[in-house]
Amino acid sequence: MEKTLKQQYHLEPIHGLLNDPNGLSYFGGKYHVFFQWNKFEKDHSYKEWGHFESSDLISWEFRGSAIIPDQNYDKNGVYSGSGLVIDDKLYLFYTGNNKENCQRESKQCLAVSEDCKTFLKQGVILHTPEQFTEHFRDPKVFYSDKKNCYFMVVGAQRRNGKGAIALCSSNDGRQWNYKNILATTEQYEMIECPDVFQLGNSHVLLYNPQKRDNILDSSLYSFSAYKIGIFDELNEKLDFNDLDSAFSLLDYGFDFYAPQTFLDEKGRRILFAWMSRMEEEQEKVFSNGVSYIHCLTLPRELFIENNQLHQRPVKELYQLLGNDIPLIVESESIKKVELKESAFYLHIQDNACMQNVYISFHRGQTAIEYDPVKKQIKFTRKNWVANQAEFKTCNLEFLIEIEIWADNSSVEIFLNNGEKVFSSRIFALNTEEDIVLKGLTEKTIIEIKEIISK
Repeated sequence: MEKTLKQQYHLEPIHGLLNDPNGLSYFGGKYHVFFQWNKFEKDHSYKEWGHFESSDLISWEFRGSAIIPDQNYDKNGVYSGSGLVIDDKLYLFYTGNNKENCQRESKQCLAVSEDCKTFLKQGVILHTPEQFTEHFRDPKVFYSDKKNCYFMVVGAQRRNGKGAIALCSSNDGRQWNYKNILATTEQYEMIECPDVFQLGNSHVLLYNPQKRDNILDSSLYSFSAYKIGIFDELNEKLDFNDLDSAFSLLDYGFDFYAPQTFLDEKGRRILFAWMSRMEEEQEKVFSNGVSYIHCLTLPRELFIENNQLHQRPVKELYQLLGNDIPLIVESESIKKVELKESAFYLHIQDNACMQNVYISFHRGQTAIEYDPVKKQIKFTRKNWVANQAEFKTCNLEFLIEIEIWADNSSVEIFLNNGEKVFSSRIFALNTEEDIVLKGLTEKTIIEIKEIISK
């Protein structure tokens, strides 16, 4: 078969580079996913918002450009932001980037749409408060029932060079005022893409700590984290303000960043994230010979269980599952599957607690294994630049379920009903595909299905 890295059921650009999901919303009977897009090159030299639209979260239409950098306040990039329905219109909040004489200016801006076809810019709605440097971006807006106002959280860097999350408020979504600093970090120089939302009786804070070289003004590394607590809307504060301790990772794989959530018409809290953290050389090899690079994760519904955030594929995705793929039993403990396509769905369940489990695919180039003694999950893939194996791990007290969604060049692994997740891009150019399963018992339920295109 002909091998392709083009995704079958994940959102990716028709050309150019995609990164952060933006403006996630349900409006006019449609789901809307905007995204950071360089439509000209496969790099980060240009930023506008591209637009996908869907009525069911599985069949998507690409709508092209939504917001482009055509004003003085955003001429050097329409950066990340969020969406919210206000007065039957979709309000899109974003960071406008302007650079004059190598000096950055960040301004929080607004565009409004009545039909998600035309987006009318309303200009600058918030200048950077004096407490922060111009690393002030990624506005996430939400409504407060208790205070009958709108709140905006913004990723920021304080004047001392350390990161923070700023809180702003508005009565109408247009006139904004800076309120206070919600939380700070002393270990990281910047916080990107914050998100605050209520889930059950608790609030969840998503944030992305970024290590920076402040002298060179360059990013060194970053990751996605979350904390669960209470946001006191009336007093405008979190019940924690330290971002350096007691946090959890949102994803344990190689490729997950800039997650954003929204509330849909069914009351579900749904998350998308950018499924890439590639280095420059990885990008070059991965996109060689094609006109596009990067994709988004699957849409995931969020839950809190045992004070942990769980992520599960939205129910609509199961409509993509096709025929069963037959399982070949090689021995009592070893089973095998021969695949015609790279995209597949695998679900394994054993409530008696699985032991010494090992699953490999892509002819052994990708694998996940559970060590019951160390109580550790290990995910391995082949690095396509270094041409050697690399791995990620996380602790897991027990393992009773594995759910794998593999696409042509990615894999998302959900463990124990979404308690832990590994998201990674895969660069496996084998012309034949297989799955090998070891360590499973007679009581283990194994389901393997084709994935069909919608």
